[in-house]
Amino acid sequence: MNRISLAAAGAALALLTVSCAGAPPPPNLHLLTAEQPPKAGQNSTADLPKILVAQAQVPDYLDRPQLVEHTSANGLKLLDNDQWAERLSMNVARVVAQNLSAMVPADASIPLPLHGSFPYKCQVVISLNTFELDSNGGEALLAGRWSIADATGDNELAAATVSLRKPASGPGIAGAVDAMSKALGDVSRDIAAQVKRLPQCGT
Repeated sequence: MNRISLAAAGAALALLTVSCAGAPPPPNLHLLTAEQPPKAGQNSTADLPKILVAQAQVPDYLDRPQLVEHTSANGLKLLDNDQWAERLSMNVARVVAQNLSAMVPADASIPLPLHGSFPYKCQVVISLNTFELDSNGGEALLAGRWSIADATGDNELAAATVSLRKPASGPGIAGAVDAMSKALGDVSRDIAAQVKRLPQCGT
């Protein structure tokens, strides 16, 4: 191997070493969780009322991979090292469905690509204007509106606005995400209480 080849090989090795050393670590992934996750071996849900969590809407600036932290009245910070394991809107819908299944109890689900019709008794829609972390107080912030409609989704049966602040349950982002789950649990509890009062929901 001549000197030019040796020099080229050395340069390539140095570039590779620098590139590997500068690679950022993979982000931490987070999920919201239900208050009472489904238990293995539960009884059949055939006789339970069917509830569809039809939509969970969050602002576009939140429905992104990174967690978002509120730093001031008009300031936000993206946490590149802490990201959602799935779209936040989908995670919210899934957790609310799991919570309602346990709290009503019911057979609650998110929209599925099913063939034919599914006998839903009523539908739930959640629209969140705020669902993020507050860097100043280490809190989870949630504000928005939920509604319950009949099986067609055309007739609203009940609705309420909500605004919550939940303190982080522990240090770091994990404690803050747990607070977000707890805030969503409070919202789910209010929805479940209203579902139980509505005969249209089959309860």
